[in-house]
Amino acid sequence: MKRFLIFLPALLLLSGCMRDMQLVEFKSGARAEGFWDTGKREIRIYLEDGEILTGKFTKMSHARFRITTGVGLGGRGGTRVGVFPSVSIDGQGNVYSLLEDPKSHLVMEVVADYNWLWGGGHGEARTNDGRVYKAVF
Repeated sequence: MKRFLIFLPALLLLSGCMRDMQLVEFKSGARAEGFWDTGKREIRIYLEDGEILTGKFTKMSHARFRITTGVGLGGRGGTRVGVFPSVSIDGQGNVYSLLEDPKSHLVMEVVADYNWLWGGGHGEARTNDGRVYKAVF
C-alpha cells in the first residue's frame, strides 16, 4: 500500500499531460480524433481517411488574470456604501499549431482557445484541401 501511495502523484502527473480532442467537419459531419500532449507541446490528429497529422503547438497568449471592484449599497436603518475588490482567474489562452503528414502534402492549421487551469477548450482546424473542422478539447 505504501508503494502505491508513493507512485500515485507520478501517475496523476503523467495522466494529466495527454488530453482528448474531437474534431467534426462542418460540411460532411465526418469525425476525427486527436490527442493534445501538453508535456511535449504536441498535437496528433487521426483523420477519417487514415492520415495522421502531427505538429507542435505554440501559446499565442497566456492565461488572463483580472482584478475588478464593485460597489454595494445596503444596510439596516440607512444606506451604506462599500467597495469590494475581487480577483478572477479564467485561465483562457490562445493556441496555434500547424500540423502535417510527412507521407503526403496535407497540412492542417489549428487555432483554439484553451483553458490551462481547468482543461477543455474549442477552436477551428482547416486543411489545405478545404476541409474545415470544429475542434473541442
